[in-house]
Amino acid sequence: MGVKQDSRFMKMFKVMAASMLGIAFCLGFTACSDDDENGNDGGNTTTVVNPEKVFTGGLPKSVSGMSISQNEEGLVTSITTDEGEKAVFEYFPVTRAEASINSARITVTDEDGDVTELNLQLNSDGYVKYCKSIDHAGTPDADEFTWEMEYDTEGHLIEMRRSEGGGEITNITYKDGDVIKTTTRYTAGGDINGDGVIDSNDEWKDQATIDYVTTGVTVPIKNKGCLMMFDELLDVDMDEMIYAYYGGMLGKATKHLPLTGHYTYDNSGNTTEQNFSWALNSNGYPTELIVKRPGEEMWEDKYSFTW
Repeated sequence: MGVKQDSRFMKMFKVMAASMLGIAFCLGFTACSDDDENGNDGGNTTTVVNPEKVFTGGLPKSVSGMSISQNEEGLVTSITTDEGEKAVFEYFPVTRAEASINSARITVTDEDGDVTELNLQLNSDGYVKYCKSIDHAGTPDADEFTWEMEYDTEGHLIEMRRSEGGGEITNITYKDGDVIKTTTRYTAGGDINGDGVIDSNDEWKDQATIDYVTTGVTVPIKNKGCLMMFDELLDVDMDEMIYAYYGGMLGKATKHLPLTGHYTYDNSGNTTEQNFSWALNSNGYPTELIVKRPGEEMWEDKYSFTW
């Protein structure tokens, strides 16, 4: 009799234990489901952006009047210019719902209060592959444009397509880790060449070729600071997208610092030249860049850098 009672007791205990285990499993599953729906799996919530991949020796504190601020994780949080323009960076963790639309956002407010919003989609390296830009954001005059980027296997930006102004395609050619040529084609959607027909010939092209040695500097200068002066030296029209580079989101820099640029505009065939002189600190990082045009001794541009 005692054995039968013990047997029935053990059966009841097993049934109760199984029920409690099932309830616990359901509760756990529901909790996990809720976490997933709320974009929080308790683990992988970091962005793919990593400025240290681009700025291997550390980010500069300022570049040509742009002061760069970072958080404890090393991510750029804001960039402010001497003129009062400010770019604010937002990063969306991979588990958030917004990550399927934008991986990061840069909101640029100029000195007059006009806002440009760069909504960025990033590739697996944390570099911009697509951007929806909103000019005059938050106003009735808001305009939307797109950017599309391509990179080579080494992480260099090699193509940029912009929809603004009717269309703009920039190709960047590298050799041994250095930009040697940039070409930008503009298609404005009109009869540019005046032949009475709007076709593929209605575009104009700008081109730049870059040298890294001169008669005075026969050994290339290493680009230890990983600077990329897209607009100023390479003739690549970045506008507000330059902030993405200093956020570590536009690919890797050249191995060396440019020393001479040769520029041809509007299919004219006429080439202008500019010479670049760099001042370096004791660690080999640039502190100043002076740009001059041969034959125009009174003209020069200066840029400063702090580390």
